[in-house]
Amino acid sequence: MAKQTKPFIFEIKNSRRKKTGSVEQPKSIWGAFASDLKHGLVPENEERVRSAAPAPGPVPSELKPAVLADGDDAATLPPRSRFIEKWAARKAEKPKAGPGDAVATFLARIERQKALLAEFRAHPSGFKKWRSAWFREVTGGFGVSISYDAVDAGGGLRYLVVETAQDVAEFLDDLAQHAQTDVNFQRVLKETRLQRAARRVGG
Repeated sequence: MAKQTKPFIFEIKNSRRKKTGSVEQPKSIWGAFASDLKHGLVPENEERVRSAAPAPGPVPSELKPAVLADGDDAATLPPRSRFIEKWAARKAEKPKAGPGDAVATFLARIERQKALLAEFRAHPSGFKKWRSAWFREVTGGFGVSISYDAVDAGGGLRYLVVETAQDVAEFLDDLAQHAQTDVNFQRVLKETRLQRAARRVGG
């Protein structure tokens, strides 16, 4: 087979170039509808966003207080208290603690000690109220304190030791009579009462 000449090959290349032409970018199948479609979708998206957002409520300053229901609902409300009107006429100043109050309180404590001593004498082994008692079992009898506080009943007398429980009972009786008659001891009881009240307020 005879070899082809160059002019024939050159002719074939030129014909191919003419047929193919310039390469163009592929076009979308939507063509001119793409821009119209984009403009048509914007309002729908905006409507969705607006519907999803909560509706703005009234400004707090525009809110009005709720009005109480009248009719049957108003009857269910509790009646207005007349506490002040009822008791204001009896308002008075609280009496301050005086010597008489301190003595009365001390005499009541002595009666309490007599009751504790009676419990002890009835059941010595079963007595459990030592923290409240002014008396204790000690070597040679009973030690007795005057009150829970360091009260001086006169002459430096704050603590003594007696031999029997009967001596404790006799001492409590004499102490009660002393509190009713000795003015100096009454003053001590009043001062002790005021100190105790000050500790409660300060503490």
